[in-house]
Amino acid sequence: MFSKKIKRISKEYYLNSTEKLARDLLGSVFVKKINQNEYIAAEIVETEAYLPQGDLACHAAVKKTPRNAPMFESGGILYIYFIYGNHFCSNIVTETEGKGSAVLIRAAKPLEGISEMQQNRGVLDIRKLCNGPGNFSKAFGLNKGYNYLDLSDYENSEIQLFRLNNYPDNEIIQTTRIGIKKHSELPLRFYVRDSEFISRK
Repeated sequence: MFSKKIKRISKEYYLNSTEKLARDLLGSVFVKKINQNEYIAAEIVETEAYLPQGDLACHAAVKKTPRNAPMFESGGILYIYFIYGNHFCSNIVTETEGKGSAVLIRAAKPLEGISEMQQNRGVLDIRKLCNGPGNFSKAFGLNKGYNYLDLSDYENSEIQLFRLNNYPDNEIIQTTRIGIKKHSELPLRFYVRDSEFISRK
């Protein structure tokens, strides 16, 4: 359905500033191979940036720990953490090694493997399959076993990221982040205007 339009993303792309990437990742397609000829795929429509400096909501703000260690790697890998005792959240690490930053995937529009997502989530409504960080991870079957996975390794990686849509500024909403207490006033949440698939208006 989308295979003729998508483009590979270079490793260097992920080394850009976290805030810029949070905006630019909208329209990218997150793809997971589930067997030889089948895939789960969804277009990212909502993100949040977590900055390497001046952002106490960022997991890396205090110091490097076993939990947040992936954030200190060079950009382009997955950082997945467990929260509230029942949800995994999936992040794309950004910037250069040692910085400690990432972009949280908050929501996505399902494109391929929808029946697999429905089974993973126990939900039929396509709009609710990936509408929130925990829902997104569950729809894709993501857990901490996918930590450090390199999204730019197009030859070997089970999960990859591609470019599909480039949204103009007037189709992107920038606002404050959701569900955090520290530095909640920072305008670091981005989503596609009028999308039916975001977590919250």
